Amino acid sequence: MRLNTHSQTGSSKLPKPLIALFLVGVGLMYFIFLLAAFACFYYANSLLGGILMIALPIVLTAWYCITTRDICKAYIEINGNEIRVVDYYLGIKKERMVLFSDITSAEIALGYSHRVKGYRFSTMGTRHIVLKKDNKYLFKIIYLPETENIFKDFLV
Repeated sequence: MRLNTHSQTGSSKLPKPLIALFLVGVGLMYFIFLLAAFACFYYANSLLGGILMIALPIVLTAWYCITTRDICKAYIEINGNEIRVVDYYLGIKKERMVLFSDITSAEIALGYSHRVKGYRFSTMGTRHIVLKKDNKYLFKIIYLPETENIFKDFLV
């Protein structure tokens, strides 16, 4: 059984008009930065300021795209008594095996809690099940009814 770490398994796709609206908004944001870069180049005669105004949204967009892709690709796979945890950090795959017998406790924590490690959603009351072995962090998974049923024996 394979479960997404950060979203509901079998998550839905966004409708095309919503994606188009998002892209228009991003385009308008880039246009504001281009106007600021033009002002730096033309009026302030600042080459460095103009380059920074162009580089800033590109770097922020790249960071956002990488972390979003990493969050969407993360999952756990339950195979009998083994749990294969696959996380991505900056596009690099981190994989480890955890046995059900290794899990000693679990707690439900809000997304912005310091007990939830790694990438996570911390808005709108998103909760995660944090699984531990003797108070040592093992992994997390989003708190949904299906994940609660799987890990209910460990929840405090």
